[in-house]
Amino acid sequence: MRVKQPVPKPSGSGMWVAIEIANREQSSAAYKVEIRVTGPEGFSATVRTTSGVLAPGATASQVLTAMDSSGARIPKHPRVEIIRVTRTPA
Repeated sequence: MRVKQPVPKPSGSGMWVAIEIANREQSSAAYKVEIRVTGPEGFSATVRTTSGVLAPGATASQVLTAMDSSGARIPKHPRVEIIRVTRTPA
C-alpha cells in the first residue's frame, strides 16, 4: 500500500490523494482502504476506497478527493495516515 503526498485541488475545495494498492499475496483478493488526512488549523478528512479483485502481483491506482466538511484551511504539509486495510479473498 502506498499513498503519495496529497496535492491541493486548484479549486481550493480539497486535496487529491493518490493511492496504489498492491496484492502481494499468493491468491486473488479485493481490498478496502481507509485513509485520514489531517493538518494544523483543524483540517481533517477521511477517504475510503475499494480496489475490486486483484490477481497476485497486480496493482490498482486511484486518485481520491479529501475534503474537510468544517471548512478548515487546506494544509501546506498534511499528515496522511492509513487507518485500515481489509483484504477479502476472492
